[in-house]
Amino acid sequence: MEQLGARLLRVLWRLLQHRYPAIDCAELGRRCDIGDEWWQAPSSNSLVNVLVLLNALRSQDAPAIALELGDLAQLSDLGLLGYAMLTASNCEQATHISCHAFSEASFLVKVHLERAENHALIRFQLTKNALPIEQLIMELCSVAAWRYVQGILPEGRAAVPDYVELSCSTPDHAARYGELLGCPVHFDSPYNTIALPLNWLQRPIPSGNEQAMIACSHHVQQILSESYRSGGIVPQVKRLLMARPQDCNFQLGNTAKLLRMSPRSLRRHLEQAGSCFRQICLEVRMELAREYLLNTHMSLKEIAYQLGYKHPSNFNRAFSDYYASSPQLMRRSHYATFQQS
Repeated sequence: MEQLGARLLRVLWRLLQHRYPAIDCAELGRRCDIGDEWWQAPSSNSLVNVLVLLNALRSQDAPAIALELGDLAQLSDLGLLGYAMLTASNCEQATHISCHAFSEASFLVKVHLERAENHALIRFQLTKNALPIEQLIMELCSVAAWRYVQGILPEGRAAVPDYVELSCSTPDHAARYGELLGCPVHFDSPYNTIALPLNWLQRPIPSGNEQAMIACSHHVQQILSESYRSGGIVPQVKRLLMARPQDCNFQLGNTAKLLRMSPRSLRRHLEQAGSCFRQICLEVRMELAREYLLNTHMSLKEIAYQLGYKHPSNFNRAFSDYYASSPQLMRRSHYATFQQS
């Protein structure tokens, strides 16, 4: 969430520069008591600062600003979580991952996925902390959430929900909702919901979204070891497994083809480098597993399936053998250290 807040601050600043040049960003920061150059000073309160700024802007200079900021959302904003969504096996798994992780990390909104007779329903439930700024939160979340969903669908931005329901009252700029979401939007509803066709859940994540995958995998490689950024055949294979996981599928033949060499040649080059394809796959999986454990709220079962393990017990055994610690113990130890600090 800290990374997301930092990026939203920068995107908001660029949005104001291009669409609202009359707004003095430095004066806005002083008025909100977050500093003159708030877009250059991310902190652990970055997401809160975004909401403070949006609340000030929508009440005076830019009533639809939260919608416009949500419209600029990209999967790469989510870093490791965006990468997990793009490498999920289908849209249902990706949506579950994002809903569960966002709900665990957020103090404002809880999100979950429901199955109805003809629709898959992404439901937003606001916490008591969010009630004073209910409309702002739902404007930002509804559009941004749909942009994230579009990022994992083959149609991309051409995909539209069947309908959207919002519990807030109808604003003066209600027409902007329809323009950005492309579907009927109902206000004063009992729920906050994005409804999409039920059969979309089983659709595979397209492997052709290279730009988003590269952006997300680049962030993931940055937080992982230096071995991804040095030269040689082993880093090349690691980067390929990260940037095009669906095409490689952790298989030697697929990876060799993408490197434009035969499986035999790739095996020989790896042996000369003192490694083997199986060991590299294990390293990539375990490094990703550790990051998911420590930096997301994905469940152990979700992490296991995300990394291609059919049974969570197999994942637990591989992780314990690799790190000499169980996934549960590592996560508990990390959270205990974080709370003490």
